[in-house]
Amino acid sequence: MRHARIFPRYAFYCVLGGLAAIYLFCAMMLVPAKIYILPYLITPDIVRYKATLFVLVLAIPAAIYLICWKGSDFFAWLRAPEVLTVGAHGLQMGKNIVAFADVTRLRHRHNRNHLLLTTRNGNTLRLRLDLWDNAHALLAEVEEAVGEVLRHDVERRVHSGETVAFGALGLNAEGLVHKGQLIAWSNIDTIRTQSDEEGMDVDEHLVIVANGKTRKIDRSKIDNEPVLMVCLMQRLPSA
Repeated sequence: MRHARIFPRYAFYCVLGGLAAIYLFCAMMLVPAKIYILPYLITPDIVRYKATLFVLVLAIPAAIYLICWKGSDFFAWLRAPEVLTVGAHGLQMGKNIVAFADVTRLRHRHNRNHLLLTTRNGNTLRLRLDLWDNAHALLAEVEEAVGEVLRHDVERRVHSGETVAFGALGLNAEGLVHKGQLIAWSNIDTIRTQSDEEGMDVDEHLVIVANGKTRKIDRSKIDNEPVLMVCLMQRLPSA
């Protein structure tokens, strides 16, 4: 399937917001030199307010956050190819070609909607989902293809007695491992996903309730999550 490049409006607006914060900072810094680049908004009287200091302190960090973090997709869009192609055996994004059989780790950065694909040679491709049309279908295609490749190896290792690492979690025949502690399958009451909004970000968590204790795991720190979820559904059909 082919996915066309689309303009990242949200990232673009974040860049504009960051530039506006820098402009405001410069306007306030130039007032003592009697240079007024915002003459009707930034005046000597306003600069004398104590609250102005907080604006100066926050303006540059806010600009860096908006431009370099929230707006990074806009700069990536400028360099991205026109089309991303997903085939039966891999994906191609410009000169970057990744075979699904070579992928050893998949991690979805939910709060940025980036998909990281790490291959056997150690290289990592960052797939910025918001740059492509039909992003949900793109994510599903890649997760299904990579999950199909990795799932058989995971099951083989679990049956042989290994604890398979999934980033923040581990899985073995006895249960899940979180922060070095085993959570037996029989002790798990429920497992669910949960979205938490914090300012401009939405954090996704995997919530595990076992023996009355609730554990929240950041899903952005879970490797190969599609494979993990299939394993959980097989072992905990009622949870």
